[in-house]
Amino acid sequence: MQAAMPKPDEKYLRLLRDNRFKATEPRIKILKVLDLSPRPLTATEIHRKLQRSGIDLATVYRSVNKLAEAGLLVRVGLGDEFTRFELRREGHRHHIVCSTCGTVGNIERCNLHELLESITKSTGYHNIEHEVLFRGECNACYLNRAAIVVSE
Repeated sequence: MQAAMPKPDEKYLRLLRDNRFKATEPRIKILKVLDLSPRPLTATEIHRKLQRSGIDLATVYRSVNKLAEAGLLVRVGLGDEFTRFELRREGHRHHIVCSTCGTVGNIERCNLHELLESITKSTGYHNIEHEVLFRGECNACYLNRAAIVVSE
């Protein structure tokens, strides 16, 4: 006899309930959108992806802020005026932003552990958090710029 397959949204229901949240449809859908997104999203981008579900922008803003305050989402700043959100995962990740087109990429590895240990020893600070944002030119912009230079 095979074990019953979990319902597709079961992990979001469990995540919300484990963190003492009422498992509402908007919260479940927001978590799912962020879980499936390859990059952090603004509340407006989340709303755009959920437009057909009838969830209004105010509900998205309220929900992402409550979920971030509870630690289920991470607020991500990319050096512009927008706050983006991503689902909190094991460990953490950094981001790289194309300085030409604004495309955001993820950097899954963090090799700053030795530096953080050194900072703790030299400053006496503990439980140090860090945010690192890399900027560069994405491959598409680089190739486009190179093509323009060649054609001149």
